[in-house]
Amino acid sequence: MVDAVCNPRHDPGGADPEVIAVKSTRTAPWVLVVDDDAELRETLRRMLESISYRATCVADANAAIAAIDEAKPDIIITDIYMPAGDGFELLNWMRRQEIAVPVIAISGSSRTLSDRSHYDPLQMAQQLGAVAVLDKPFRQSTLAETIDRVLANRSIPPRG
Repeated sequence: MVDAVCNPRHDPGGADPEVIAVKSTRTAPWVLVVDDDAELRETLRRMLESISYRATCVADANAAIAAIDEAKPDIIITDIYMPAGDGFELLNWMRRQEIAVPVIAISGSSRTLSDRSHYDPLQMAQQLGAVAVLDKPFRQSTLAETIDRVLANRSIPPRG
């Protein structure tokens, strides 16, 4: 990202201040994406980077826990159902460890399951600490709005 900064030196002829480009020292918020679907992980990574977020993608809760232990992301997007460590396990671990990173839970099966029973996995994720939920599929604009809202509530500087 480049910010324009005015150089206070003026031309003796009274010309406008020289504008120079300097690299911004602020880094984009870091999003950890947790999903077992490799194609979706790549799609989410590209979506996030195109809207000025840094993204790291992992395939399950165990890999997410390792990433969180190494460095705390600004926000986590996790699928609910994954064969090797699911979103519920991640949310429960974060609660036990008192890790206050906001989580957006995503699921493609919430509508199907809640139609057949009173069980709604996204609602359960919110009860476990997810601050927002999204049904798959979702639009890039919906994802961006949700992340922006969650980070704004946490006083994390906006993207871009």
